[in-house]
Amino acid sequence: MMPILPALVATADDSIFGKISPPPGVADYDAQAAIAGVDIGLILFLSNLIRLITIVGGLFVMVNMIYAGWIYLSSSGDKGAHEKVVNTVTFSVIGLAIIVGSYAIAGVVGMIFFGDATFILSPKICGPEGCPA
Repeated sequence: MMPILPALVATADDSIFGKISPPPGVADYDAQAAIAGVDIGLILFLSNLIRLITIVGGLFVMVNMIYAGWIYLSSSGDKGAHEKVVNTVTFSVIGLAIIVGSYAIAGVVGMIFFGDATFILSPKICGPEGCPA
């Protein structure tokens, strides 16, 4: 008679779901982390996410400026439209100043406290073997 218990016990190499390979974008992060010798995939992902948010914010400011120009040109001397244009341009410039200022402040803080302006903006994760080249 054949024992049932060994057939039901999974080994460490077996997986319930089988082999799952990461999608191409995630595989790129894993490859960069393997080259560096440190698990920095999450740091790279967050860095790219912040970069994407900055680009989207800049594009939003550009679209707001074009929209304000269109309202101004088509207002025909309407005081309400003029006030709307002034508010749109003002808020767009303030938003652009916040985007640029956040990078400038991060650079200054990195330079003052860490001696490297890119310390906060482009972090380097060092493992037990040292920092990646």
